[in-house]
Amino acid sequence: MFYPLIMRIDRLSRLALHVLEDAAARAHGGDVERTWGHRLALELLVQRGVAERWQAASFWEDLAYQSTFHQFDSGATYVHTTSLASAVAAWAYRLGVEPLDPVQMRRLARRYAPDLESDCGTQQLPCMCNRYTPGDRQLIKSVFGARQLREFNEGPAIVHPREPGWVVRLVDGERVLEQMTWGFPVYLRSKAGQPLKPKPVNNARFDKLNGFWKQWALFPEQRCLIPAAAYAEAVGPAGAMTTTWLSVKDSPAFAWAGLWRDSNEWGTCYTGVMTENAPELAAIHDRSPVILDATDWDTWLHAPLEELFRFDRPLPADRMRVQATGVLWKTGGTILPPPVSESKC
Repeated sequence: MFYPLIMRIDRLSRLALHVLEDAAARAHGGDVERTWGHRLALELLVQRGVAERWQAASFWEDLAYQSTFHQFDSGATYVHTTSLASAVAAWAYRLGVEPLDPVQMRRLARRYAPDLESDCGTQQLPCMCNRYTPGDRQLIKSVFGARQLREFNEGPAIVHPREPGWVVRLVDGERVLEQMTWGFPVYLRSKAGQPLKPKPVNNARFDKLNGFWKQWALFPEQRCLIPAAAYAEAVGPAGAMTTTWLSVKDSPAFAWAGLWRDSNEWGTCYTGVMTENAPELAAIHDRSPVILDATDWDTWLHAPLEELFRFDRPLPADRMRVQATGVLWKTGGTILPPPVSESKC
Protein backbone atom coordinates (compact mmCIF):
# COMPACT_ATOMS: atom_id res chain seq x y z
CA MET A 1 0.00 0.00 0.00
CA PHE A 2 2.79 2.36 0.88
CA TYR A 3 4.73 1.98 -2.41
CA PRO A 4 1.83 2.88 -4.75
CA LEU A 5 1.10 5.93 -2.60
CA ILE A 6 4.68 7.16 -2.96
CA MET A 7 4.56 6.60 -6.74
CA ARG A 8 1.30 8.52 -6.96
CA ILE A 9 2.73 11.48 -5.06
CA ASP A 10 5.84 11.39 -7.25
CA ARG A 11 3.74 11.52 -10.39
CA LEU A 12 1.88 14.51 -8.98
CA SER A 13 5.21 16.22 -8.29
CA ARG A 14 6.30 15.66 -11.85
CA LEU A 15 2.97 16.98 -13.11
CA ALA A 16 3.46 20.08 -10.95
CA LEU A 17 6.93 20.51 -12.42
CA HIS A 18 5.57 20.30 -15.98
CA VAL A 19 2.95 22.95 -15.14
CA LEU A 20 5.70 25.30 -13.95
CA GLU A 21 7.99 24.51 -16.90
CA ASP A 22 5.10 25.46 -19.14
CA ALA A 23 4.70 28.75 -17.24
CA ALA A 24 8.43 29.50 -17.58
CA ALA A 25 8.20 28.88 -21.32
CA ARG A 26 5.18 31.15 -21.65
CA ALA A 27 7.17 33.94 -20.00
CA HIS A 28 9.63 33.84 -22.92
CA GLY A 29 6.76 34.54 -25.31
CA GLY A 30 5.02 37.27 -23.35
CA ASP A 31 3.20 37.94 -20.11
CA VAL A 32 1.83 35.02 -18.08
CA GLU A 33 -1.58 35.05 -16.47
CA ARG A 34 -1.07 33.46 -13.05
CA THR A 35 -3.59 30.78 -12.14
CA TRP A 36 -4.57 28.64 -9.18
CA GLY A 37 -2.95 25.78 -11.06
CA HIS A 38 0.42 27.53 -10.79
CA ARG A 39 -0.15 28.25 -7.10
CA LEU A 40 -1.16 24.66 -6.36
CA ALA A 41 1.83 23.30 -8.29
CA LEU A 42 4.19 25.49 -6.27
CA GLU A 43 2.53 24.50 -3.01
CA LEU A 44 2.80 20.81 -3.87
CA LEU A 45 6.54 21.12 -4.56
CA VAL A 46 6.99 22.97 -1.26
CA GLN A 47 5.07 20.29 0.65
CA ARG A 48 7.14 17.57 -1.03
CA GLY A 49 10.35 19.32 -0.02
CA VAL A 50 11.35 19.93 -3.62
CA ALA A 51 11.10 23.73 -3.41
CA GLU A 52 11.82 26.06 -0.52
CA ARG A 53 9.00 28.37 0.50
CA TRP A 54 11.01 31.44 -0.48
CA GLN A 55 11.77 29.92 -3.90
CA ALA A 56 8.08 29.32 -4.56
CA ALA A 57 7.26 32.88 -3.49
CA SER A 58 9.96 34.26 -5.76
CA PHE A 59 8.70 32.20 -8.71
CA TRP A 60 5.14 33.40 -8.08
CA GLU A 61 6.29 37.02 -8.04
CA ASP A 62 8.39 36.56 -11.18
CA LEU A 63 5.31 35.24 -12.99
CA ALA A 64 3.63 38.59 -12.33
CA TYR A 65 6.27 40.43 -14.40
CA GLN A 66 4.58 42.36 -17.19
CA SER A 67 5.96 43.92 -20.33
CA THR A 68 4.48 45.57 -23.37
CA PHE A 69 7.02 43.88 -25.63
CA HIS A 70 10.26 41.96 -25.24
CA GLN A 71 12.81 44.76 -25.55
CA PHE A 72 15.68 43.58 -27.70
CA ASP A 73 18.54 44.16 -25.28
CA SER A 74 16.51 44.20 -22.09
CA GLY A 75 18.51 42.96 -19.14
CA ALA A 76 15.27 42.84 -17.15
CA THR A 77 13.78 40.39 -19.62
CA TYR A 78 16.88 38.19 -19.54
CA VAL A 79 16.88 38.07 -15.75
CA HIS A 80 13.15 37.45 -15.55
CA THR A 81 12.97 34.55 -17.98
CA THR A 82 16.24 32.98 -16.88
CA SER A 83 15.22 33.14 -13.21
CA LEU A 84 12.05 31.16 -13.95
CA ALA A 85 13.88 28.62 -16.11
CA SER A 86 16.63 28.19 -13.52
CA ALA A 87 14.13 27.56 -10.76
CA VAL A 88 12.31 24.76 -12.60
CA ALA A 89 15.65 23.25 -13.64
CA ALA A 90 16.78 23.15 -9.99
CA TRP A 91 13.51 21.52 -8.94
CA ALA A 92 13.83 18.96 -11.71
CA TYR A 93 17.24 17.95 -10.35
CA ARG A 94 15.76 17.67 -6.86
CA LEU A 95 13.13 15.32 -8.26
CA GLY A 96 15.76 13.29 -10.06
CA VAL A 97 14.45 14.04 -13.56
CA GLU A 98 16.24 15.61 -16.50
CA PRO A 99 15.37 19.33 -16.78
CA LEU A 100 14.60 21.01 -20.06
CA ASP A 101 17.78 22.26 -21.69
CA PRO A 102 17.84 25.83 -23.11
CA VAL A 103 17.00 24.62 -26.63
CA GLN A 104 14.00 22.60 -25.42
CA MET A 105 12.82 25.57 -23.36
CA ARG A 106 13.03 27.90 -26.37
CA ARG A 107 11.15 25.44 -28.56
CA LEU A 108 8.41 25.16 -25.96
CA ALA A 109 8.40 28.95 -25.60
CA ARG A 110 7.86 29.41 -29.33
CA ARG A 111 4.43 27.80 -29.01
CA TYR A 112 3.45 30.70 -26.79
CA ALA A 113 4.99 33.57 -28.77
CA PRO A 114 1.67 35.24 -29.62
CA ASP A 115 0.92 37.60 -32.45
CA LEU A 116 1.57 41.22 -31.61
CA GLU A 117 -1.91 42.07 -32.79
CA SER A 118 -4.52 40.01 -34.64
CA ASP A 119 -2.64 37.89 -37.23
CA CYS A 120 0.32 40.24 -37.06
CA GLY A 121 4.07 39.71 -36.84
CA THR A 122 5.30 37.67 -33.93
CA GLN A 123 7.06 38.69 -30.76
CA GLN A 124 10.78 38.13 -30.85
CA LEU A 125 12.21 35.83 -28.23
CA PRO A 126 15.15 37.39 -26.37
CA CYS A 127 18.32 37.80 -28.44
CA MET A 128 16.85 36.51 -31.69
CA CYS A 129 19.43 37.75 -34.16
CA ASN A 130 19.12 41.45 -33.41
CA ARG A 131 22.72 42.40 -34.13
CA TYR A 132 24.75 41.96 -37.31
CA THR A 133 27.58 43.55 -39.24
CA PRO A 134 27.03 44.29 -42.95
CA GLY A 135 30.72 44.53 -43.81
CA ASP A 136 32.51 46.86 -46.23
CA ARG A 137 30.29 48.81 -48.61
CA GLN A 138 32.57 48.44 -51.62
CA LEU A 139 32.83 44.70 -51.02
CA ILE A 140 29.03 44.47 -50.86
CA LYS A 141 28.65 46.33 -54.16
CA SER A 142 31.18 43.99 -55.77
CA VAL A 143 29.81 40.72 -54.36
CA PHE A 144 26.17 41.58 -55.12
CA GLY A 145 26.80 43.35 -58.41
CA ALA A 146 24.68 46.24 -57.17
CA ARG A 147 24.70 49.89 -58.11
CA GLN A 148 24.40 52.32 -55.22
CA LEU A 149 21.05 54.02 -55.67
CA ARG A 150 22.06 57.32 -54.08
CA GLU A 151 24.65 58.68 -51.67
CA PHE A 152 24.26 57.65 -48.03
CA ASN A 153 26.20 57.98 -44.83
CA GLU A 154 28.28 54.91 -44.04
CA GLY A 155 25.94 53.80 -41.29
CA PRO A 156 26.86 51.76 -38.19
CA ALA A 157 29.45 49.00 -38.40
CA ILE A 158 27.10 46.86 -36.30
CA VAL A 159 23.39 47.25 -37.02
CA HIS A 160 20.72 47.02 -34.31
CA PRO A 161 16.93 47.24 -34.69
CA ARG A 162 15.76 50.66 -35.87
CA GLU A 163 19.21 51.55 -37.13
CA PRO A 164 20.14 51.99 -40.82
CA GLY A 165 21.51 49.03 -42.75
CA TRP A 166 22.28 48.14 -46.37
CA VAL A 167 19.69 46.42 -48.55
CA VAL A 168 19.90 45.11 -52.12
CA ARG A 169 16.66 45.20 -54.12
CA LEU A 170 15.51 45.47 -57.73
CA VAL A 171 14.77 48.76 -59.45
CA ASP A 172 13.73 48.43 -63.10
CA GLY A 173 15.25 44.95 -63.13
CA GLU A 174 18.63 46.13 -61.81
CA ARG A 175 20.12 45.31 -58.41
CA VAL A 176 20.60 48.49 -56.41
CA LEU A 177 22.10 49.10 -52.99
CA GLU A 178 20.37 51.47 -50.62
CA GLN A 179 20.02 52.18 -46.93
CA MET A 180 16.88 51.46 -44.91
CA THR A 181 15.83 51.18 -41.27
CA TRP A 182 16.05 47.70 -39.80
CA GLY A 183 12.62 46.69 -38.51
CA PHE A 184 9.02 47.13 -39.58
CA PRO A 185 7.13 49.49 -37.25
CA VAL A 186 4.38 47.55 -35.49
CA TYR A 187 1.98 49.15 -33.03
CA LEU A 188 1.11 47.45 -29.77
CA ARG A 189 -1.42 48.24 -27.09
CA SER A 190 -0.99 48.48 -23.36
CA LYS A 191 -2.87 46.31 -20.90
CA ALA A 192 -5.45 49.10 -20.74
CA GLY A 193 -5.83 49.06 -24.53
CA GLN A 194 -3.94 52.29 -25.17
CA PRO A 195 -1.76 52.46 -28.32
CA LEU A 196 1.98 52.44 -27.65
CA LYS A 197 4.93 53.70 -29.65
CA PRO A 198 5.81 51.46 -32.62
CA LYS A 199 8.35 48.68 -32.08
CA PRO A 200 10.81 47.48 -34.73
CA VAL A 201 9.99 43.91 -35.79
CA ASN A 202 13.29 42.95 -37.39
CA ASN A 203 12.65 39.22 -37.89
CA ALA A 204 9.91 37.57 -39.96
CA ARG A 205 9.20 33.88 -39.37
CA PHE A 206 9.19 31.88 -42.60
CA ASP A 207 6.10 29.97 -41.51
CA LYS A 208 4.27 33.32 -41.39
CA LEU A 209 5.04 34.29 -45.00
CA ASN A 210 1.61 32.96 -45.96
CA GLY A 211 0.06 34.88 -43.06
CA PHE A 212 0.82 38.38 -41.87
CA TRP A 213 3.96 38.77 -43.98
CA LYS A 214 2.19 37.69 -47.18
CA GLN A 215 1.16 41.28 -47.92
CA TRP A 216 4.83 41.89 -48.77
CA ALA A 217 6.27 38.42 -49.46
CA LEU A 218 3.71 37.85 -52.22
CA PHE A 219 5.23 40.61 -54.36
CA PRO A 220 8.79 40.14 -55.67
CA GLU A 221 9.32 43.91 -55.72
CA GLN A 222 8.91 43.93 -51.90
CA ARG A 223 11.63 41.34 -51.35
CA CYS A 224 15.27 42.16 -50.81
CA LEU A 225 18.67 40.73 -49.97
CA ILE A 226 20.33 41.85 -46.74
CA PRO A 227 24.13 41.86 -47.15
CA ALA A 228 25.89 40.62 -44.03
CA ALA A 229 29.39 39.62 -43.02
CA ALA A 230 28.30 38.04 -39.71
CA TYR A 231 25.40 38.02 -37.27
CA ALA A 232 25.50 37.73 -33.49
CA GLU A 233 23.66 35.74 -30.84
CA ALA A 234 23.80 36.00 -27.06
CA VAL A 235 24.89 32.82 -25.28
CA GLY A 236 25.04 32.02 -21.58
CA PRO A 237 23.24 32.85 -18.34
CA ALA A 238 21.48 36.13 -17.61
CA GLY A 239 23.86 38.86 -16.56
CA ALA A 240 26.81 37.04 -18.11
CA MET A 241 25.67 36.50 -21.69
CA THR A 242 28.54 36.64 -24.14
CA THR A 243 28.58 37.37 -27.86
CA THR A 244 28.88 34.60 -30.44
CA TRP A 245 29.31 35.60 -34.09
CA LEU A 246 28.23 33.41 -37.01
CA SER A 247 29.27 33.80 -40.64
CA VAL A 248 29.60 31.78 -43.84
CA LYS A 249 33.00 30.12 -44.32
CA ASP A 250 33.14 30.31 -48.10
CA SER A 251 32.09 33.95 -48.58
CA PRO A 252 33.16 37.30 -47.09
CA ALA A 253 29.56 38.52 -47.46
CA PHE A 254 26.34 36.53 -47.58
CA ALA A 255 22.74 37.31 -48.45
CA TRP A 256 20.05 37.13 -45.78
CA ALA A 257 16.58 36.87 -47.31
CA GLY A 258 14.52 39.93 -46.48
CA LEU A 259 11.37 41.97 -47.07
CA TRP A 260 11.07 45.73 -47.30
CA ARG A 261 8.34 48.36 -47.28
CA ASP A 262 7.70 52.09 -47.06
CA SER A 263 6.49 53.38 -43.70
CA ASN A 264 5.19 56.70 -42.46
CA GLU A 265 7.17 56.30 -39.25
CA TRP A 266 10.71 55.51 -40.42
CA GLY A 267 10.66 55.77 -44.21
CA THR A 268 11.83 52.66 -46.06
CA CYS A 269 12.48 49.74 -43.70
CA TYR A 270 13.32 46.05 -43.89
CA THR A 271 13.10 42.82 -41.93
CA GLY A 272 15.03 39.54 -42.16
CA VAL A 273 13.37 36.17 -42.69
CA MET A 274 14.12 33.45 -40.10
CA THR A 275 13.96 29.66 -40.17
CA GLU A 276 14.78 26.73 -37.87
CA ASN A 277 18.47 26.46 -37.06
CA ALA A 278 20.68 23.53 -37.97
CA PRO A 279 20.49 20.94 -35.14
CA GLU A 280 24.24 21.20 -34.55
CA LEU A 281 23.87 24.95 -33.85
CA ALA A 282 20.59 24.86 -31.94
CA ALA A 283 22.39 25.26 -28.60
CA ILE A 284 23.33 28.79 -29.75
CA HIS A 285 19.80 29.58 -30.90
CA ASP A 286 16.94 27.53 -32.29
CA ARG A 287 16.40 30.03 -35.13
CA SER A 288 18.65 31.13 -37.98
CA PRO A 289 18.55 33.76 -40.72
CA VAL A 290 17.54 32.39 -44.12
CA ILE A 291 20.90 32.52 -45.90
CA LEU A 292 20.68 32.29 -49.68
CA ASP A 293 23.37 30.95 -51.99
CA ALA A 294 24.31 33.32 -54.83
CA THR A 295 22.59 31.00 -57.32
CA ASP A 296 19.30 31.59 -55.46
CA TRP A 297 19.40 35.37 -55.22
CA ASP A 298 17.46 35.94 -58.42
CA THR A 299 14.88 33.36 -57.40
CA TRP A 300 14.21 35.21 -54.15
CA LEU A 301 13.92 38.51 -56.00
CA HIS A 302 11.81 37.25 -58.94
CA ALA A 303 9.95 34.00 -58.29
CA PRO A 304 6.32 33.52 -57.16
CA LEU A 305 5.86 33.06 -53.42
CA GLU A 306 5.04 29.35 -53.69
CA GLU A 307 8.49 28.69 -55.14
CA LEU A 308 10.27 30.25 -52.16
CA PHE A 309 9.34 27.70 -49.53
CA ARG A 310 12.25 25.47 -50.48
CA PHE A 311 14.41 28.10 -48.76
CA ASP A 312 12.76 27.39 -45.41
CA ARG A 313 15.89 25.61 -44.15
CA PRO A 314 19.16 26.63 -42.51
CA LEU A 315 22.52 26.61 -44.20
CA PRO A 316 24.31 23.35 -43.26
CA ALA A 317 26.26 23.71 -40.03
CA ASP A 318 29.54 22.68 -41.65
CA ARG A 319 29.37 25.78 -43.86
CA MET A 320 29.00 28.09 -40.88
CA ARG A 321 31.86 29.70 -38.98
CA VAL A 322 31.19 30.06 -35.25
CA GLN A 323 33.24 32.59 -33.28
CA ALA A 324 32.53 32.46 -29.57
CA THR A 325 33.94 35.49 -27.74
CA GLY A 326 34.24 36.66 -24.17
CA VAL A 327 32.60 39.98 -25.03
CA LEU A 328 29.59 40.57 -22.81
CA TRP A 329 26.43 40.92 -24.87
CA LYS A 330 25.15 43.91 -22.93
CA THR A 331 28.32 45.92 -23.57
CA GLY A 332 29.46 44.51 -26.91
CA GLY A 333 27.13 46.32 -29.27
CA THR A 334 29.97 48.21 -30.94
CA ILE A 335 32.67 45.51 -30.89
CA LEU A 336 33.19 43.83 -34.25
CA PRO A 337 33.82 40.08 -34.51
CA PRO A 338 37.47 39.04 -34.27
CA PRO A 339 39.42 38.38 -37.48
CA VAL A 340 38.89 34.91 -38.87
CA SER A 341 42.46 33.92 -38.01
CA GLU A 342 41.63 34.46 -34.32
CA SER A 343 38.51 32.32 -34.46
CA LYS A 344 38.40 28.97 -32.74
CA CYS A 345 36.16 27.34 -35.32
